[in-house]
Amino acid sequence: MTGTVTRDRDVPGRRGRPANTSTDDTVAAMLSSARRLFAAHGYTATSNRAVAADAGLAHTAIYNHFGSKARMFGAVFIDVQDMLIAELDRSAREEPTEPPLPRALFGAIEGLHAADPSYVGFLASMYVEVRRHRELRAIFQGGSPFPIVDVLRDLAIRSQPSSAGSTGEEPMWFWIAFALGLAQISALADEESFATTLAALRRQSAGAAPIFLITDGSPDGSAQ
Repeated sequence: MTGTVTRDRDVPGRRGRPANTSTDDTVAAMLSSARRLFAAHGYTATSNRAVAADAGLAHTAIYNHFGSKARMFGAVFIDVQDMLIAELDRSAREEPTEPPLPRALFGAIEGLHAADPSYVGFLASMYVEVRRHRELRAIFQGGSPFPIVDVLRDLAIRSQPSSAGSTGEEPMWFWIAFALGLAQISALADEESFATTLAALRRQSAGAAPIFLITDGSPDGSAQ
């Protein structure tokens, strides 16, 4: 996953925000509203005016801070990515001597869901939205990889047996798909079904061999 999204929260203050509020507060309000609306209604059905109204701002604030709906979508992703990385780190540190995956992903998605279901709702739909919209592909494809890619690559390497000798590239993409699947379960299931499914996945993975190994294709599946 690569792209060139910038952190619009770092842009100096401009017109369009209420008096007695900081730029950070204004941007945070817009990102929160945009995340919830994108997660609930999708990219096409979410207008800049709707985001601004939900945040209690003039619609010009969107253009002043982000320039376009596509750039606002990218800024929401950066915000969600930061939360996901923080949750992955927190979850991985809970049992530092154990392989972090899939345990860290279970904990991270659960943590995001508890903080606000729209975090995982946004993650569950963003890949489809990027494929559908040319202006989003221009933001998310090309350029340097997003930090989440390096984080998942590192966790994948740490989850491999030392004899596997993997660079983490192949399992990294497996875990990205795995994370998106967890996000979709979280977004689509009710609270009880999500908790039950997550508990079942945890039980199934507890004490099991690593889910993803790089093998040499031999009949016994021995690692390279």
